[in-house]
Amino acid sequence: MALYLHIFLVTISEYFAYRMNFILWRARAFFSLIIRYYLWLALYEGSQSIFGYSEAQMMTYVLLSTVISSFVLATRTPDLAGQILNGDVINFLLKPFSFFGYFLTRDFTDKLLNVVFSILEVYILFALLKPQIIVSTDPFMWTALIIFTFLGCLIAFNINMLISFIAFWSPEVWAPRFIFFILVMFFSGGFFPLDILPTGVYKALLLTPFPYFYFVPSKLYLGYTGSELIFYSMATVFWVLHQHFLWYLYGKEGYGVTVFMEGNYE
Repeated sequence: MALYLHIFLVTISEYFAYRMNFILWRARAFFSLIIRYYLWLALYEGSQSIFGYSEAQMMTYVLLSTVISSFVLATRTPDLAGQILNGDVINFLLKPFSFFGYFLTRDFTDKLLNVVFSILEVYILFALLKPQIIVSTDPFMWTALIIFTFLGCLIAFNINMLISFIAFWSPEVWAPRFIFFILVMFFSGGFFPLDILPTGVYKALLLTPFPYFYFVPSKLYLGYTGSELIFYSMATVFWVLHQHFLWYLYGKEGYGVTVFMEGNYE
């Protein structure tokens, strides 16, 4: 436990060493939130409901999904690809601690910092603009929100690790990660709730891992049926186990690679 606490503190210290990078990242996220907020506010001008969502429901979705996405998608796993390419990963494999635990701790630290600042940004927006939102008093909804957000984190972590493992066989890691980022932006509900899409498209997207990052937790908070909860639960658990199995399979195979491409970086 002391070891992982040390990893946690070291990761935080890295942000203080490169403060400007983090500030610019959060500034980009804040302005993105402002743009989304005013876009939906303009669409609701003169309308009580759009796509089956009231203004309060949509604003709640926008703010809540912003906080959840900052937690789920924040990651330090791209560091692993560079360490694989320059051979430093062998140092982790020879040390007496969990390789999985090391990167999971760094990921958690990154998520914690991002979600704290994201909550602060949402609070500033709420204090200045006072949007209509829905505050649930149902403890089961809050429990479901926390559980599904945690499971979404596991899915995102496993996929990010899989992308980093590409470096065991190819130095071209940036392109797959960029494609993954674009897919997440469009298919995870970052711009709008996915259930406003045509029914066929929406159901097809539910067969992919992307909606379970932050659309599903946000959707459950706003209300759900029993059948939706059962389906979301089964699908989320499936993707957690599926991606973790692939993570283990390709990670184990990658560890057996003895030739590292020295001098190449992601």
